[in-house]
Amino acid sequence: MHRFVVKNENIDENSIIICGDDLKHLRQVLRLKIGDRIRAFDGEGMEYDAVLIDIDKQHAKAKIISSFKSEAEPRIKLTLFQGLPKGDKMDLIIQKSVELGIYKIVPVITERTVVLLDEKTSKKKTDRWTKIAKEAAKQCNRAYIPEIHEPIKFDEMLKKIGEHDAAVMMYEKEEKKCLKELLKCYTINEIKDIALLIGAEGGFSTEEATKCQTAGFNTASFGKRILRTETAAISAVSIIMYEMGELQ
Repeated sequence: MHRFVVKNENIDENSIIICGDDLKHLRQVLRLKIGDRIRAFDGEGMEYDAVLIDIDKQHAKAKIISSFKSEAEPRIKLTLFQGLPKGDKMDLIIQKSVELGIYKIVPVITERTVVLLDEKTSKKKTDRWTKIAKEAAKQCNRAYIPEIHEPIKFDEMLKKIGEHDAAVMMYEKEEKKCLKELLKCYTINEIKDIALLIGAEGGFSTEEATKCQTAGFNTASFGKRILRTETAAISAVSIIMYEMGELQ
């Protein structure tokens, strides 16, 4: 069944309204007709099975048959604090993290971040990343669209760590504990919210690592190999979700 994102203001007790890019896709690509069944979701966890009853150039209207809360969302709320990488690597990180069940993604400007963004460019990139998250959520059967935050500075990120039950920093200089071993220290039923920090190209400076540990981060490594930033992000999200029982 074809899936569409519908804003809350376009949902009432009996019907939903589809417009914008989704309407274009519905009419010109899928060529759906009145009487066809669709599934819509509001980006906040609710899903709607509906039947198309009207289609024109401005909108498509569908009658709601049933509504229900999605069962595809993880119990764990995992927030990825991602050191801002070069090029289009962030696109891949967002797409795959959303597919794996990420709750929120916050790009972080670290000491070794190469990319420099002004306010206008930052907003433009965030809008693009949000669109990628939306499409990834639609593709992988999620009904929640993770928030993609605008890039923040490293010290601002440190102030947010207290909002989480646990904080994990992937650090290539950690020699004693790999990620799997660290996660064994957490009681699954007690941990509901995890912060995950991944560095950009070049990792973290010694000063940044010290600040993170002081702020409450637990450091872990991937063992003897050093991964690219995009590989590290996707791998860490996968491992955490698996160890927390979210990929079963």
